[in-house]
Amino acid sequence: MKALLEAVCFVLLAAPSSAVWAVELPSAGAGKPRIAVVLDDFGLTYKKNVPDDKWMALKWPVTFAVMPSSPRTKSAAKETLENGHELIIHFPFDPFLGLDLPKDRVSPEDLEKVTKLWKKCLVDIPGAVGVNNHRSYNATKNRPLMAAFMELVKAKGMYFVDSGVSAKSVAKDSAAEAGVRTARGTLFIDEARKHDKPFCVKMLRRAARRAKKDGRALVIGHHYFQGTYDCLVEEVPKLSAEGFEFVTASAVVQ
Repeated sequence: MKALLEAVCFVLLAAPSSAVWAVELPSAGAGKPRIAVVLDDFGLTYKKNVPDDKWMALKWPVTFAVMPSSPRTKSAAKETLENGHELIIHFPFDPFLGLDLPKDRVSPEDLEKVTKLWKKCLVDIPGAVGVNNHRSYNATKNRPLMAAFMELVKAKGMYFVDSGVSAKSVAKDSAAEAGVRTARGTLFIDEARKHDKPFCVKMLRRAARRAKKDGRALVIGHHYFQGTYDCLVEEVPKLSAEGFEFVTASAVVQ
């Protein structure tokens, strides 16, 4: 897994240039509009990043996605649960696993690689209730592999969030077809080139407008950025006072 770890260290350099994806969340019933925040890439923390303990100290519902095979995978997973946050697996497919991805079938080699990493995730990230994809631009467009993967997720009773790295992703549809509770990310609140506080505020407010219209929204950010942290610390109380309810991702999947 050394190659996986080395590649993951450069994840943000290849982040999408646009922060907005088509919303795929079903409309909610009566009640406050809901916003779920998922923070990705826990397990990787560098000196220049926001320290994990600051994220762990958040008091409102939030979902932490922990990366496998990383320096702090086990520690981050344990701390997430100890601090009462929702824990999910941040699962990478391509380019880290070197998958063939034939269009008409699942290759045995691909399935073996994915299953091996999935089993490692279950051991190293115990207590996870869901999973979302890390990058995986090509894999999430591959219907045979997504169908096979969702059977693994279903067997553990977990939910799946399609991070929406590709507009052509079939991951959410595959999850629904397998009977897995699912949702697709509404938008990202940070990205590689834009991750200051004003950008996050703009994206979060955009998500709030979508939540007000559709009843719910799911936003994805990364635990690296001070701008993201400052934005959430200041904006979540404001939006809560305006009538929005912040919930975990499990509260918006269907």
